[in-house]
Amino acid sequence: MFVMKRFSITILGLLLGAAVGSAAEPGLLLNEKFGRSSGRLPVGWRADRNVWRVAGGQLWVDSLDGETRIVTGKPNWQNYEITVTATFEKVANDSRWLSVVFRSSASGATPWSHFCVRFRCHKRNGAEFGARTGPKTWRVRKIASVAEDCRLGQPRRLGMVVRGSNVEAFVDGQPVLESAFCLDRETGYVGLAASGCRARFDDFRVRRLPATPSLRKTPLKPCGVIAHRGFSVVAPENTLASIARAIQVGATGSECDVRRSKDGQIVAMHDLKVDRTTNGKGKVAELTLAELRELDAGAWKHRRYVGQRIPTLEEILAAQKDTGCTAVIEIKVEGIAQEVIEAAGKAGMMDQSAVIAFSGDVVREVRSREPRLPCAWLCGKELRGTPAERAEWIVQKAAEYKTTIMNLHYGMLSPELIAELRRRGITVWTWTVNDPVVIDALLRWGVEGITTDRPDLVLRRLAEAGLEPTGVRKPGRWP
Repeated sequence: MFVMKRFSITILGLLLGAAVGSAAEPGLLLNEKFGRSSGRLPVGWRADRNVWRVAGGQLWVDSLDGETRIVTGKPNWQNYEITVTATFEKVANDSRWLSVVFRSSASGATPWSHFCVRFRCHKRNGAEFGARTGPKTWRVRKIASVAEDCRLGQPRRLGMVVRGSNVEAFVDGQPVLESAFCLDRETGYVGLAASGCRARFDDFRVRRLPATPSLRKTPLKPCGVIAHRGFSVVAPENTLASIARAIQVGATGSECDVRRSKDGQIVAMHDLKVDRTTNGKGKVAELTLAELRELDAGAWKHRRYVGQRIPTLEEILAAQKDTGCTAVIEIKVEGIAQEVIEAAGKAGMMDQSAVIAFSGDVVREVRSREPRLPCAWLCGKELRGTPAERAEWIVQKAAEYKTTIMNLHYGMLSPELIAELRRRGITVWTWTVNDPVVIDALLRWGVEGITTDRPDLVLRRLAEAGLEPTGVRKPGRWP
């Protein structure tokens, strides 16, 4: 469970426990009990299919054969709280869902956002915040689990707080998830949706929240563009071909993952085993360099890459030397930090390389052994508390690992957290971002490095704003 902002919990708690309000209740936009009509929909409600009806003082939907959506409200509604009682009556399978819709068009034109709860909601993706971006496409921005599964005939109280780009979601008054990436529309209608189920809804309430400034009025800021495992969308990951494509497209950094072979050589491979990205099998650590070099690391991607080999770290560094594309080396295992440092020094790449690692011990070792080499700690932890409290935890970790660069999963970020970290002298990189609207937000919020499978998208957005990407390494920034 996440600990949300105290004022949001307080307001939502009051809303959940409130008696039936009147139209004069401050901030109350809608208080629909579905008791004024029978058979037909309430005035102002628009459904995309003829599967919604009012009966017995509740709104029913029969969507066992697919997805459907119903909305109400006004197009200029920006920030609001929504609560509704939702009950599954029948499901096609355990993964089927119902949801609260927000920031929607009236017609059903995409994009629109929702907070979805699946019938078996205790699973890892039992609840999600996502955006419908096309007839068959979703952008899932955050997933979470709910402590107790839904049951047929058992009502659940769903709640949403939508404020600017921030979303908080609740089930039965308990916080479930939050995200700072409600970005696809800044205003819109509210409503409900369902897929693969028969369900009923009651007590749909919407309360207005104060308006917030438009994110689109915040200018974009330049940042470093780091190609994830090279330009891995178009070329096989962690190969010289993917690095060459990253350089060609203009990335200011190209990330690769390194491990040690059986005979002590440092080679590029993300996975513990070679099975996924080569025509071989087995663990990297149990194969010699000669055995690894026999494998084809490109044919799985496309026939034009047949014959690509697993490169050594030395080959990777040589390929990026003096190109303007920093070698960003992710150390996947402990015990090889010294070899990585020595390889960068031998290649004359100490000023053109950076290291990242999920292991704090590796980061601390690199920083202690070679202070000239920037080293960022990778983190994807769900943090609790206010932005200041989260920033304090991150700053403490940075001090513990002797670094000033934190490479945080984008789902951890918000404009408030980034601002707090910058004030405390922390450089913020983020990974792995491929969603165009998320890229746009991060550029507005001021991250200093974006790792992406699609460096072309980030570079194009910067170019559209008349901005040049910054170097991954900025002289004078590293202690």
